[in-house]
Amino acid sequence: MEQELQIGNESHLNYGSECLLSPSVAQDTPDPYSSPHEGPSAPPLELMDRATEDEGKDSGDCGIKGLHPLADQLPEGEHNDSIPSQTEWSSLSISEHVAREALVQYTANKCCYRIAPAKRMVVQNLTPLNTFRYLLQTFTETRETFPISEPYNGGFVDSSDVAPAPAPWAIVVDAPPLFTDCEMHIPVPHTYSVQDCPNCQGRGKNQCHSCGGSGKRRCTACNGTGWQDTSNQSCLFCSGSGKRRCSDCHGGGWQKCIRCSGKGLLLYHSELTITWKNSVAEYVVDKNFGFPIYHLQEVTGKEIFSDENQVVYPIVNFPEPTIDQGSESCIAQHQMQFASSSRILRQKQTIEMIPLTKVDYEWRGKVYSFYVFGNENKVYTEDYPAKCCCSVM
Repeated sequence: MEQELQIGNESHLNYGSECLLSPSVAQDTPDPYSSPHEGPSAPPLELMDRATEDEGKDSGDCGIKGLHPLADQLPEGEHNDSIPSQTEWSSLSISEHVAREALVQYTANKCCYRIAPAKRMVVQNLTPLNTFRYLLQTFTETRETFPISEPYNGGFVDSSDVAPAPAPWAIVVDAPPLFTDCEMHIPVPHTYSVQDCPNCQGRGKNQCHSCGGSGKRRCTACNGTGWQDTSNQSCLFCSGSGKRRCSDCHGGGWQKCIRCSGKGLLLYHSELTITWKNSVAEYVVDKNFGFPIYHLQEVTGKEIFSDENQVVYPIVNFPEPTIDQGSESCIAQHQMQFASSSRILRQKQTIEMIPLTKVDYEWRGKVYSFYVFGNENKVYTEDYPAKCCCSVM
């Protein structure tokens, strides 16, 4: 069973159930954010059944299309927090013709695979192994202040004497579109002050490092001896002194301070850095059917449920129980990750059913198999019977 977990850039992928937090950890996680929901989220059956036909319609929520109405937006009496247990999730998703065409396309893109078995194989069995992917997106905002300086050229200084400086979260800005990474830098008003440049101690210039302030450097033509190598004559380049004028400071021994541009003064202020980040947590059900579950990162599935709000609650009563656990774990993980350092502005959780079919076939008296997965009908196989060995010269 494949597992991958990455926290920091702020996404983590969970495959199978071994990476899940225990229910006790998830339940004990504090929820510092209020939510209009009164209970856990659950995908109503009617929303699942019409997931395809509703694609592309405007839900009326923040301009995002393709989402079903939120629980608090459904008319009274239409919201359903339970899922019938008799829903058939393992229906066959592809036909024999689709499976054959997928394998033909797969082998056509492999230089070492002969296409004959794919075209003339005898399909014996198609086994649906459809699985589910839970996705949680958490859109956060983080604010930090950093000291910034620039050369002071005179003029008005907006210091704290003018007015008190606002707190970082008191500054009003326009947020980017939801679930979009963005960063903004804003100077904080009333935080300006003028100070001596620490690089030059307010002089506006620094001693030349090349000549040590003397204005002269060793002559490279005579290596500082003052004499020509081939004759008993003084060096023509330094007139026998062994030193030449420093080219870095032009003989003055001092150079203009780069940090303050020679002014000797710096204008300091606080700069507010606002970071909007869309962090993703993903859980895919691994039923241990022999298919490497990490390949499902390459494909899309059919969205059967979508829920978006300021904060979302864990899924309950889903036909595949590990989705409930995966949802609870991902939400608890994001709460712990962002509660102390950021503000959660919006969350969105979705469930996809990912088509996965095992195809058993016969070729020249032996039985082989391959998998067709995702809406893209990608193929995975380990025992294709017609491989040839190629070497690159």
